[in-house]
Amino acid sequence: MALTRRVEVLFAPKQYALMEQIARARGETIGALVRKAVKQQYLGPTLEQRRAAVKAMLAEESDLTWEAARHILETDVGRRLEAS
Repeated sequence: MALTRRVEVLFAPKQYALMEQIARARGETIGALVRKAVKQQYLGPTLEQRRAAVKAMLAEESDLTWEAARHILETDVGRRLEAS
């Protein structure tokens, strides 16, 4: 995605220092952190869209048992979380 628009954001000195620290720890720029925050907070699915998605998931039938689902969550997802 080409970045073509510029926005100026002012932070208090302590906020900026914390943003620098977070960005450095993640190997990102402050701009990247701000873009991610905006995307997550304002550009993601609406509450209505999230509710519709949950309703659709709950309405589907599955042969997956709770025990099998728990095993998947504990092993596969757990492994991915540990790797990140």
